[in-house]
Formats: sequence, C-alpha cells, structure tokens
Amino acid sequence: MTKKLTKNQRYEQKMKSQGLVKRTVWIPESQEIEIKQMIEFMIKNPGHIPAQVRNIKTGRFKKID
Repeated sequence: MTKKLTKNQRYEQKMKSQGLVKRTVWIPESQEIEIKQMIEFMIKNPGHIPAQVRNIKTGRFKKID
C-alpha cells in the first residue's frame, strides 16, 4: 500500500529537490517585505549573496561581516 503525499508534502519535496532548505526565523515586521524580496532574488539568482545593508534613516551602507 503506497501512501499518497499531501499537497504540502509535494511542495516541500519540490523545494528540497531545488536545493532549498526550510528554516523558521524571526524578522522585524517593518522589514518583512524587503527580507522576502532579498530571499526570492537569491533563489532566482544563486550566484548572488548579500554583502551589505543600507540604513533606512541615514542612507549609509554597512558591510556584512
């Protein structure tokens, strides 16, 4: 007897096959959209990594160590 996968199990299996891992992280609510956009960009462009961030008040950039 073969067990059918649920829709969520099929989705997670598909994402794993693309080399992605599922992680839960706590992020500031005010930066949720930007963080999601950055992650989506890195998934579509695997040769890119975040190297610096910009302060929204001063506009200055800071290198990620």
